[in-house]
Amino acid sequence: MVSMNKRAWTVGSLIPGSIIQKRTLKKQLTKPDTSDQQICPRNNIIVQQHENRFEIQPAEGKLLDVALNQGIALQYKCRKGTCGLCTVKIIEDGPGLSEPNEKEQKKLKKTLNNGLRLACQAEIPLLEKQTYHLNSESQCT
Repeated sequence: MVSMNKRAWTVGSLIPGSIIQKRTLKKQLTKPDTSDQQICPRNNIIVQQHENRFEIQPAEGKLLDVALNQGIALQYKCRKGTCGLCTVKIIEDGPGLSEPNEKEQKKLKKTLNNGLRLACQAEIPLLEKQTYHLNSESQCT
């Protein structure tokens, strides 16, 4: 450590904080003309766990991971499909979930027919945004 002008300098502070300024670079992007196009949103997934209902915005990945990334507090434990703590009832499946895998079939058995799924095993598939031309009522076709 070197002392200069009664100021202690360390390797991590070679430049005083008042000199360092964060600069952000803003890019000017030109957007294509989309006056006759609309991006139709994907339907949200609605699940129920115990008495709580949660609305999850579709994104690629495991239902549990997507929910947790959105700040939704689903209960879970093992994340391997063995404990069953992450079991949810699918109220609306939005874009559609993957078919139940072997772990879900083994753990949930016939309750799969009642709309129950393991959030740690149910996959939300990758669906790219689709562009639709608007009809005269300005709705997605």
